[in-house]
Amino acid sequence: MSKWGGIKRRHIAIKATAVETLQNQFSGYGSTTVTVQRTLDRSGVKEPLEEWSDETIEHIVNCFIDEKFPTVIALNKIDHPDADKNIAKIAKMQDPNAVVLCSAISEIFLRKMAKQGYIKYVEGSEFVDTREDLIEQGDPTGGGLKELDEKNRNRIENLKDMVLYRFGSTGVVQVLSKAAELLGLVPIFPVRNTSTFSSGASDSKFVFRDCVLVKKGSTVGDVARKVMGDAPIAFVEGIGNMRVSEDDLVAVGKNDILSFKVGRA
Repeated sequence: MSKWGGIKRRHIAIKATAVETLQNQFSGYGSTTVTVQRTLDRSGVKEPLEEWSDETIEHIVNCFIDEKFPTVIALNKIDHPDADKNIAKIAKMQDPNAVVLCSAISEIFLRKMAKQGYIKYVEGSEFVDTREDLIEQGDPTGGGLKELDEKNRNRIENLKDMVLYRFGSTGVVQVLSKAAELLGLVPIFPVRNTSTFSSGASDSKFVFRDCVLVKKGSTVGDVARKVMGDAPIAFVEGIGNMRVSEDDLVAVGKNDILSFKVGRA
């Protein structure tokens, strides 16, 4: 605050706008006039800059940090027994909308076991099925899954109790989703087939292999140019092989799974 007096006097002397004065101060952090204007809009401050109090200045700085450096706080290791105590402490000090609880090691373990054919796991969810679970549900083959040994069976049951059932997921996918949301980005999944959601070569078994992030307000045409470059697009298909217009907007859950058909319309 010691330099604010000089900043304010210069601001008055050259009859600068608040955006111009703040841009001079924030430029070292990679700001632009657009960022500064959004900061002022976010702050809700209406008083002229020369009348700002110390509290107002601090509020403006905090708004700039939120605008320029949006942050997701991933509280990892929620599988630890003492996690609740630490979560409660941090949650009191931070915006709850910026906090995501997660267990990265649990996510890695579940994906590894699913890849090796021991479990069925829906990433980002609480749904995990073992061979025994599927047999109990009426599938005599157990979904073709391998038999778990006692150690891994116990580990999965503990993981279900300590993480999945308590928190709804491992939180890893939610961290990525929250980051995209804070940045104003929409995840788009380009696929080869909008019925099977397969990607890559015709014999590929990969589903939703690729994901691109686009700004909110983007159109299907914007996504096509980002994904396909200058390749001519005959038409674009959405879910169920339904054609969509290049002028249609994309959003989470709307035109976010697309297949681009190359050729002349």
